[in-house]
Amino acid sequence: MITAEDILNMNFYKKEKFTGSYKGMRYLVKKEKDDAENDIFRATVWPGPYNFSTTPDDQKISATFPFTEEGRQQAVDWMNEQWRSRSEWGIMMHS
Repeated sequence: MITAEDILNMNFYKKEKFTGSYKGMRYLVKKEKDDAENDIFRATVWPGPYNFSTTPDDQKISATFPFTEEGRQQAVDWMNEQWRSRSEWGIMMHS
């Protein structure tokens, strides 16, 4: 399971994006601006083994969350739910 500690602290996202993987699922978390120019987290997941830029867009799933500690935890919870709901991603890791 991905934890909030796995995706680093809030200050990291002020300058960088973070990529990682969990049991066959790749993920990217970054800070963006929404339409109202508010800071938000955008979390994107996709099946491994390839990186973000080489994976077709139709295989990526994204969601946004407030750029707060609570939003960071919501992003973690969402990514874990995405992994749980797509058991084939874990299978792909072993094939």
